[in-house]
Amino acid sequence: MVTMDRGQAHALEAFVAATVLLASVTFALQVTAVTPLTASTSSQHIENQQAAVAQGLLDAAAENGSLERTLLLENISAEDGDNYVAGGPPTVFGRMLNDTFRERGIAFNVNVHTLRGNQEGKPLYQIELVHMGQPSDHAVSASRLVTLMDDDVLHELDDETATPTTTTLDSASSFYVGEQHTSDPVWSVLKVEVVVWRM
Repeated sequence: MVTMDRGQAHALEAFVAATVLLASVTFALQVTAVTPLTASTSSQHIENQQAAVAQGLLDAAAENGSLERTLLLENISAEDGDNYVAGGPPTVFGRMLNDTFRERGIAFNVNVHTLRGNQEGKPLYQIELVHMGQPSDHAVSASRLVTLMDDDVLHELDDETATPTTTTLDSASSFYVGEQHTSDPVWSVLKVEVVVWRM
């Protein structure tokens, strides 16, 4: 009689455990339902790869000086006074962007962030250097800090090449980035952000 009660108790426990397990699996499947809009593992891998490529491009452009030369252009905007919409600016950095992304069907925006003025706590001021469109939900970004010094020389475009002028930042009559520091040789610290997504 005792053995039968024990057997019934074990059977009841097994039934309850199976019911709980089945309910848990059912709940988990409902919570993680896969839809056509769910990001797949492969698309996540592609996004991670694009972010790594964008970061590598920024690092390479900083190393070879093309990123800083582009930022030091006297007139950084396009000829019509707006941002570039068909691709990168006509500089080495712009050609690197076009060769790496545009030629492979990947759109990109390039934003330059800075503090406006020299007061602490001011919001970031954003300059849209390149605007190829509205990024998709799967867009990724990479960024790099660039420090401009008072004695950095402004550049101008000469046959799609950024060539130095004789004007330094601290002697320029105007520049698209206002001076942030007045007591040290640092003119401004810029954050260059590249946002990429598949067209």
